[in-house]
This record gives sequence, C-alpha cells and structure tokens, in this order.
Amino acid sequence: MKNNWRSLLAGIVVAFLLVPATSAPLALAGEINTLPAAGALAIPTISLEKAIQIVKTNFDVPKDYTDFSSSYNTYDGRQAWALRWNGTSERPGEFAAEVNALNGDIVSMNYWKNEDQSANPSVPAISKADAQEISDKLLSRLLGKRTEELRLIPSEQEIIPLNYGPFNYSLQYQRLTNGVPFLGNGVNVQVSSKDGQVTSYRLNWNDAQAPGAEGVISAEQARQAFSEAPFFKLEYWVPSSFRPLLTGQKQEAKLVYQLRGENNGGAIDAFTGKPLQLNPGEWLENDSYGGGGMGAAKEARSGAANDALHVLTPEELKEVERTAKLLKQDEAIAAVKGWIEIPANLTLRSANLGQDWRSPDKRIWSFDWGSVSNDRESGKPQYLSARVSAATGELLGFVVSTQPNDKTEVKLDRAAAQNLAEEFLKKVQPERFSQVVLDPESDLMAKMNPEPWNNQAFSYRRVVNGINFPENGMIVNVDPVSGKVTNYELNWFDYDFPGVSGIISKDKAVESFLKARPLTLSYVRIYSNGIPGDLRLVYLPIAADRSVPVSNTVDAKSGEMLDYQGQPIEKGPKPFKFTDLGEVKGAAEIAALGQAGLFGDYGNSFKPLEKMSVDSLLRAMYLSRFGIWGNTGLTEKEVISKAKDLGWLKEDLKPGDPVNRELLTKVLLRYIQLNKIAELKDIYQVSFQDSDQISPEALGYVAIASSTGIVKVEGQTLAPRETVNRAEAAVALFRALGWRN
Repeated sequence: MKNNWRSLLAGIVVAFLLVPATSAPLALAGEINTLPAAGALAIPTISLEKAIQIVKTNFDVPKDYTDFSSSYNTYDGRQAWALRWNGTSERPGEFAAEVNALNGDIVSMNYWKNEDQSANPSVPAISKADAQEISDKLLSRLLGKRTEELRLIPSEQEIIPLNYGPFNYSLQYQRLTNGVPFLGNGVNVQVSSKDGQVTSYRLNWNDAQAPGAEGVISAEQARQAFSEAPFFKLEYWVPSSFRPLLTGQKQEAKLVYQLRGENNGGAIDAFTGKPLQLNPGEWLENDSYGGGGMGAAKEARSGAANDALHVLTPEELKEVERTAKLLKQDEAIAAVKGWIEIPANLTLRSANLGQDWRSPDKRIWSFDWGSVSNDRESGKPQYLSARVSAATGELLGFVVSTQPNDKTEVKLDRAAAQNLAEEFLKKVQPERFSQVVLDPESDLMAKMNPEPWNNQAFSYRRVVNGINFPENGMIVNVDPVSGKVTNYELNWFDYDFPGVSGIISKDKAVESFLKARPLTLSYVRIYSNGIPGDLRLVYLPIAADRSVPVSNTVDAKSGEMLDYQGQPIEKGPKPFKFTDLGEVKGAAEIAALGQAGLFGDYGNSFKPLEKMSVDSLLRAMYLSRFGIWGNTGLTEKEVISKAKDLGWLKEDLKPGDPVNRELLTKVLLRYIQLNKIAELKDIYQVSFQDSDQISPEALGYVAIASSTGIVKVEGQTLAPRETVNRAEAAVALFRALGWRN
C-alpha cells in the first residue's frame, strides 16, 4: 500500500533542496590561488572543454542526461565555469557542477535524479561509517595534500528522520591553518544512504593570509577575558511558545543570562585578550552551523437541524458578556483623540476590534485614517493609525505621516527631542514610564544630528525587579521640525516573573556556557560592507559537535543551556545509539528508530526483552507522526490524551499498562488509518490455532496486521493476550510506518 503521492512529494522536496545556486558567491568560494587585483580579472587558464573533462573524470555524469548547458561567472575576482546536465522528460534529473576557471578545482557538485522516494522507512544500506569512507576517498582524489588540512566535524547528535525513506548523510570538514580552525573554510559532502552515491559536494577555500599564532594568549587567559567582558547580562526572557495560550493563561518569563556579543559573536582577540572590536559595517565570517549568534484556531460550529433559535454554549455566552463591557467604536475613537490630534484632512478608513495575539482574553481597537485627496502639501499628514485597549481606552500605539522638506529649519536638537519624548510618555504612561530606562544599545540615532528627514527615535526597555526585560518597553519618534511626536508603540504584556532569589552568578553562567561551547582558537575573516578583508586570530565559543543546537541562553536558576522554546537543550531531541541489541531480531530496525530519536525511555539502553508499556509505544507513534521538536517534553498523561484524541487508543488504559499482541494490532492499524477496513464484519478469517482467544472486534485487526507482516507471528499460535516485549512492538511500529497514509 505504497503511496505514490508521497513519493512525488519527496522528489519535489529533494529537487528543490538540491538545485544549485550557480551564480551565488558561496558557490565560487573555492579558489586557492592569489586573486587578481580589484578591477582586473585574470585570463582563465581552464577552458570550458577542460572544465567538462575535470568533472567527468571525477564524477559519473549520467549518460542519459544529454541536455547540456554552461555559463561563465565572475564575482569579486573569482571565476568559474558552471556546467549543467539535464535529463529528459521521461527521466527527469539534473547534474550540476562548478569548476574554478583559474586552478581547476571542482567548487561544487549537486546531483538529483527522479526516483521512487518511498515514504517507507528502511534500514540504510550504507552506514554512516561507509559514507565517511566514501567521502574521504573523494576528498583525497579532489584535494590531494590539502586533505591534511581538513578535520571531520563530529555530528554524533544528528537525528536521522524516517519520513522519506533514503536520506543523505552530511559530512562537514573544517579547514585547519597552522593547526587552527579557519572558520568559513572547508568542505561539505553528502552521501546517499541508499547506494553510497555522492549527491552533493561543496568546497569553500581561499588564500587569505593567515597571521602566525606566535604570541597568542592562552585558552585560560581567553576564558578569563570572556568572563570579564560585558558579553553576558542577566535578563528576563520569554521563549517562543510552541503551544497556544489558553484564555486567561499567562506565559512565564525566565531569568536567563544571554550572550550579547553584538556582531562579534563573543570573540576575544587572541593577541590583545580583549573583546574583538569591529567598526560599523564590519562583521566576521563564521560557520553558519556552529558559531552562534529549525494558524488560526479552528472554530467549532454546532446547530440544530432546523432554523430554530440556537442555544448559545457557555463559552459563547462568556464572549458575549466580555464584548458587552468593551468600549464602543465611537468611545474608542474618543479615547484616541484624548491623546493625539486627528488632522482634519483625514477620514476614517477602517476600524477593527480584535484579540491581542499574546493575550487572547484582551481586545484591541485598531483604526486607520487616510487623506481623501491627493493633496501632498508639505506639513499635511496623509495617514494616521492608532490602537487603544478596548477595555480601558489606554493608548497602545500610533503613527502619523510627515512630509519632510530639506529646506525646513530644524527646531529641536537631540536632547530637546528626548525631553519632548519623555514628557509625552509621562502623560500617556506615567506608571509604566517609571519602570523603563533608555536603551543605549537600541538608540541607533543617538550619534546622528537631527535633520528634516530624520525623525529622532528613542527606545526604552522595561526593568523588573532591577533586571532588564528587553522584550518589553516603549518606542517614541519625534519630528525635529514640527516638534511633535509622530510615532509611539507600547510593547507591554502580562507575564509571570520569577523572583531573583536562587539565581546562579554570572561566573557560573559563563562556566556552563563555555562547557557547551568552549572557546576555540580560530581564524575568522572580517568583512567590511560585504567586502572580504583580513583574517584575524580570535578565541570564539564554538560547539564541538555541530549537530547540537546552538544556544546563547543560560537558565539563570538551573544553569542549563536553553533552546529557543526555553527547553533545556540536554533534554531536547537527540538520537539514541542502543548498546544492548546484540542478537535481537530486528536490531537494525530498532537502531534506525533510535537514530530518529525514538524509544529513548532508557537513554542508550533499549531493554528489548522488557514489556512494552502503552505510553512508551504511543509516545514513539506520536513523535514519528508529528515530529520530535517541541514534543519530547510531553508527559505520560499528555501522550495518552493525545492518542485518544487522535483515535489511536480507545481502551481505558493507564500509561504504565503493558501492551498485548491484540492491542498492538489495534493501535498500529488505527495509526495508519486502516481501522475502518479492519472493523468490517464477517469477512475475516485467521488460521491460528488459538484464534478462539481473539476478541471478535479484534479479528479484522489481527487478520490485516498478520497478513501484511506488520505483526509477524512464528508458528501457528498468536497468543493475542500475551504481553509483547519492547523489541517486538518497536519492529512492528517500524513496519507500520511503511503503510502510513
């Protein structure tokens, strides 16, 4: 029961991901020869014919890919031949490669062929070790002695999904110069788990002069400098919520230490021992995979079968009562006028009463006024928008257009504009203004003199319990010509703020952070306004295993590194390498499930002969269907509840209850949506000697599960009431995944 539409979808996804960007700068970054001076491109020494020969000597270009095209690309003195072979309409596919026109390096290669990308999971024919051997041989052939400068970056925490059958192993190699990582330089190779075919190759190698490492400070000195630098600040922080808040529910803010290294990523100059200083417009090139820095609610409708008056539900009545207490439209407009003047030339264009997306129990009136004519006379606003609380009339924000004129005289300097902004805030938010401070980091206009075209912006961040809360605050813009406030935004929400007692020290936070991302002596390239510059030698916090999620956030109470959802990274999704499978039947299938992050109840011990519990099986089913991100923290009760909501579990069972063979057939066939067929009456027969022990309502489930091989039974006895062990249940789930709709 393989699904062709899933195969088609998988092919489309793979095709999209593997289309090479032949004109992108990164695809031309493999040069090792000295580049010509700016404005003077060297004559290519590699002809198109030679470039084709280089590619076909090192890779097997499919012979039936007969549609060939080429292009010649230059970028910042780099030159490359882009070659592309396309398949036919009967057998679509593409093989693309780029060759350095100066030295003959193959800079990139991408290979895609339209084949059956079955959703059925299978045990990989090529292991990760096999893929590495294939990749190493390729690099040795293409790069020769340069492979001595490469180091394979560990990826032990890489999760290998079961979604679309065969996948590509991704092997990332870091370039070392003088034994020091050269960030942004290296090689990436992708190898198919199905047949060992190299499907992608990308080289990033340049000849920027690397300074010597003599005289650099020690790692301990760098660590001390990092601890003393103003990189880490204690703050309140609200993580991204992956579950919608219920009405009346408040999200809890967390006390955290966050890396605030601006654009230098927390780099310490390896010679001076001070934070790396970058000028405006400069940034450092880093590994995108390790340096640091993955809908509307449905409304239920119910009604009678006739046109009689509907009876409102309790929730509907509550909403009616809430709305009745809110300001009417004219009252809300009057509230706006109480704070700002609505220009006479503007007419109300739209009004909306809606929910506050962060606080579903709150309502906001939003208004837009626009000019009724095309008159753009200087000084006459053309639009105004405003928002007020529908419950209290509190002004939440507004913006009014201005008509700049270079010949108009500036009336306010920066200090006067700030005074005007603060006087406004004291009027509209007297209590909250006492809870904010001017944010110098966000005050981007502070060093610019007021000009007619330059509204002065002031940002104020919230302070709670003496701790900064950057996500909440106020913004005010002042027109230095008219001396009026032209923009005001209040970003202020109700959160539960934990007390500051029991927090760890900054030194402890730094220690926890550097344990996860140790300071690593590295070469980094400085870019100025997008132009590559010199290499600098720095200590930079980099995770040793690049498959571990990068985090800049440390929980100020537990000391744990947190992901973007506020969950401890250590407790997040990760693969499991089971060490106790031995001669267990289905060991390869169970290993694949572990590599996908499933059945980690006991860490890297699978315990194959122990009984399978209901919650363990249902958790693996749920994670395989809806993904492990955001779901690994589900409690046992939540797993059971979700399984019942989805119709997988209809029996009244507790999380720790054992799974028998009959129940196993039921939950798995419900999972793959074959339950309606399994419940057809009087059409099923089984030949098991103990068929009389099968419950009548389970006969169809047993017949289908056993005949399809989802549940394999040796001999003529089923033993439907017998508890299955973890190995049997896990292998059955693996087989069921191949029949999933």
